[in-house]
Amino acid sequence: MSNTILPYADAVEASLGLVAERCPDPTAVVYARLFAQQPRMRAHFWRDSDGAVKGEMLSRTFALILDLVGEGRYAAQMIGTEMITHEGYDIPREVFSTFFSVVRDAAREILQDDWTPAFEAGWLGLLDRIEHLVRDVPRSDVTSDFHRERVAAFEAPFVGEG
Repeated sequence: MSNTILPYADAVEASLGLVAERCPDPTAVVYARLFAQQPRMRAHFWRDSDGAVKGEMLSRTFALILDLVGEGRYAAQMIGTEMITHEGYDIPREVFSTFFSVVRDAAREILQDDWTPAFEAGWLGLLDRIEHLVRDVPRSDVTSDFHRERVAAFEAPFVGEG
């Protein structure tokens, strides 16, 4: 698929296609890398005795990446939604956002000598875009000054009631 809007789309798609050929289920490689980088994340998978949750999450991540470099129907919004959802699981957004680079690193590991400079450049472009999307997601763990003033003004008439 050629994508003139995102110059890195073809490289990312090609790298994932090769990964699928070489390693039909890269779940173990991806999560070994995640747990090596973020050991405390292992505990969050305590109920995933058969790997189905990890596999499902990785499958959704691949679909999200392909949508992000493709038609862009939902991926940008999904990143924000999932980041906030994962905060509810006590996954800090700073950890959540590293998962995409973990996937890139696992793809690089799987492809070894077939990892090309174009793949690297493509993934750097994708990761940069994801980082911008992540930064734009409002934090659920803080109240901004902008909202604090408006909430106070809204609540003022009700202070002292009930």
